[in-house]
Amino acid sequence: MKLATVIAAICLVPPPAVAQNDAPAVAPDEGPPPEPAYKPPPRGAPGGRVGGASRGTVKATVPLPTIDLLAPDGHTGLTTSATPTLYFFVSQPVAWPTQFTISTATQPKPILEVNIPASRDAGVYSIRTADFPVRLESGVLYTWSVSVILNPKARSRDIVASASLLRTAAEPSIEATLRAAPPNRRAALLAQAGLWYDAVAAAAEGAAFDRHAILDELMNEVGLVEPARYDRQSAVASRAR
Repeated sequence: MKLATVIAAICLVPPPAVAQNDAPAVAPDEGPPPEPAYKPPPRGAPGGRVGGASRGTVKATVPLPTIDLLAPDGHTGLTTSATPTLYFFVSQPVAWPTQFTISTATQPKPILEVNIPASRDAGVYSIRTADFPVRLESGVLYTWSVSVILNPKARSRDIVASASLLRTAAEPSIEATLRAAPPNRRAALLAQAGLWYDAVAAAAEGAAFDRHAILDELMNEVGLVEPARYDRQSAVASRAR
């Protein structure tokens, strides 16, 4: 596939839209959102998450950001979507060009390599792969990465975070359960089914209604403690304003 050079559509996961005392009413048949209990697939593909931080040889005049992809550690995260929305965390504003890449071992070049807007603030951001000319095939192991390019002439100094990704089919029983479930239970059900990336996307979509509780719990469950802490504090601060 020809490499894309378009700019990515990227957005900060929205903070809660209502103050703590003005939370939307819960429907009678909908209880509080259940806490996620992510269950990795029993025979998961090898892979996992590699965080991005500056290398010791990089000399910068300003503090450098770290990047964490919202992905499981020690195994490959699953999705049922050919065009999943992926999420990452940056520890501070980014003042350098940023790049998003998807690659697979079966092809010598990335199947997607695009510039995305540099993050203006610390926080969790999303990348909609549906905005690009790429579709994931079932059963193919992919690696996705976010890179901060400190020096275009010395790419070995990039700050790079990467994670593995595999598209799979959901069990028919899971699909039936999801169709019958209220929106505030979708993320937990997807997490319990081992569909990590779908669970994160569902949690992010509902973050304004559960005050980021499910999204932050998912991050904590896979060791993304600092991103979860920052996101939770940001949500609390947003409600206080």
